[in-house]
Order: sequence, then C-alpha cells, then structure tokens
Amino acid sequence: MQYLLRKQIIILIAFLGFASAAFSQTDEVFQPDHDDLPYYLGMSLGMSNSFLSFKRSADFLVPSTGSISTIQPIQTMYINLGLSGTLKLTKHFLLRTNPTLLISGNRNVFSYTTLATNATTPSNTQTYSIPSVIIDVPFGIKMQSDRYSAFRYTDIMRHYLITGVKFGFDLGAEKTATINTNQSYPNIIKGTDMAYEIGLGTSFYLRYATISPEVKFSYGLRDLRKISDPKFPLVSSLDKITSNFIYFTIHIEN
Repeated sequence: MQYLLRKQIIILIAFLGFASAAFSQTDEVFQPDHDDLPYYLGMSLGMSNSFLSFKRSADFLVPSTGSISTIQPIQTMYINLGLSGTLKLTKHFLLRTNPTLLISGNRNVFSYTTLATNATTPSNTQTYSIPSVIIDVPFGIKMQSDRYSAFRYTDIMRHYLITGVKFGFDLGAEKTATINTNQSYPNIIKGTDMAYEIGLGTSFYLRYATISPEVKFSYGLRDLRKISDPKFPLVSSLDKITSNFIYFTIHIEN
C-alpha cells in the first residue's frame, strides 16, 4: 500500500512539474539576433483560389447566332510551392520576393451560355477550360511590427502587412482549350499576367525556424484576352478579362 501511495505521489509531482513548465512564462527569446540579419531565405507551401473577372462589351446581349447571354467564372484551386528571399531595408520595412509554382488540373475555367435565336439553335451552356501550370514571381514591401510576447513566451511573434506586384507566367499558354472536356477551342487567354497584391500575416519565432501563416489577395491589372477575332463570339462579347487570386501560404524561413 505504501509503495502504491508513494508511486502516485511521484506521478502527481511529475505531472505538476510538467504543467508548471508548460504554462509558466519563459524568459528565453528564440532567435534574438534575427532582426540584425541583412537578409534571409526560406520556402513556402500553401493553396490558392483563382477566378476570372469579365467586363462585358456592348454586343454582349445582341440576339445573333452564337452570341453570349451569360458568363460565369468557376473557381480553381491550386497547390503552391515556392522559395523566398527577404532583404532588410529598415527595422520595419523589408523587400521580399517569393517565386512560386502553382499546380492545378485546369486554369481559367468558366461557363457561358449562347443565346437561342430560333428553334434549331437552342440555348447551350458550355464549360471552357485550359490545362495549366503557373509560375508566379511577386515582389513586395513587407511592413512589420515589433516583436511581442504571447502564449507565455517572450518576443515570440509579430504581425505584418505586405503589398506589391506579381508577374505570372502560364506554362500552358500555347495549349488548346476545351469546351465540355471534349471539344477543342482556341486558347483566348494570354500566358503572361501582372497583378497588384496585398496581404497580411503573423510570424512565429521558434527555436530553429520562423513560421509565418499569411493570407494574400491578388487583383489582375492586365487584359488577358489573346484574340479579338469577331468570328469567336466568346471573345467579341467581352471587353476585358482579368485574373484574381486568394492565397493562403505558410512561409518557413531561416
């Protein structure tokens, strides 16, 4: 009996010691010299959601054979893999680039409906898609706060904003598009893009690495229409096509 009681007391003391260590404030500062680094490198992993925006032309609702009555973007999910480099400008301002590979089955996916002009040409809804792999090269100014204590750790985290521009290169730009997965259609989307970006994130300074979850929004600045031949009503019905992205990324640095 005394042996069992002594064993329970030892387990209780060990548990209390572990709980005290886990929930007590620690004065250790991880990576204390991080702010003195002139630059640092890292990698990124995340997901993104992409969709197109359309500016309709004056001919959008002209009731002629094959004219477009509706057009709707379809969201596309990507897996993002990238490398990053950050250059210190001042204590609170940094320059960052993050070349990223975006992988997905299809890009620039949308559906559209052609107008019915008579009984032999009824309305027809079709889905347009292009197989694609994209390389993004963003350049941004990162504005960060001072480090602060949280979760009972001293100077463990900081938050930041980032804004800049992105250049996109579609490796599948020369591929033929498809309609309803089996009909060929000319690729009407350009392979190069430029966009404005803004995002926010939080950096956690751990013992051996910095982990930074980040959300970023990208708004296309360039008209992506590749052709404007009137024999393609899908193009002639539009004045402008731009891309939009929402990124969720985890940066691992140092």
